[in-house]
Amino acid sequence: MKTAVVYFSQGGATRSFARAEANARGADLLEAVPVKKYNPLTAFTRGCPAAIRQKSVPLQKNLNLSEYERIVLMAPVWAGFPAPPFNTMVNLLPSGKEVEVLLVSASGSSDKSHDKVRALIRSKGCKVVAQRDIRSHQ
Repeated sequence: MKTAVVYFSQGGATRSFARAEANARGADLLEAVPVKKYNPLTAFTRGCPAAIRQKSVPLQKNLNLSEYERIVLMAPVWAGFPAPPFNTMVNLLPSGKEVEVLLVSASGSSDKSHDKVRALIRSKGCKVVAQRDIRSHQ
């Protein structure tokens, strides 16, 4: 099964986990880079409210996910929700794909957003086959 690990990383923790995940699976690694990058202040002031509202942001380049059967989406947790580039990654999903969601957090949890994340992915005609949080301890 051809797999892609697609990730957004703000501080590097998610990038490390995404690389390890891609290596362990023999998967392609694709980075979602927002056009307007975040810094610690804008991640809090602009990113967290957008994450809660499940807003997407433009990416520097379009990611073609059509050739993959399984897509692993990885992003940090901001205010209990995946960071806004995650929503953009979901919007790029072709219908009919198997999707895994791996969210990275140093201290929080994405429990309150699980149902909304699953609904967003299902709205794209995809099936969520796994969803879990990863603790980074950075």
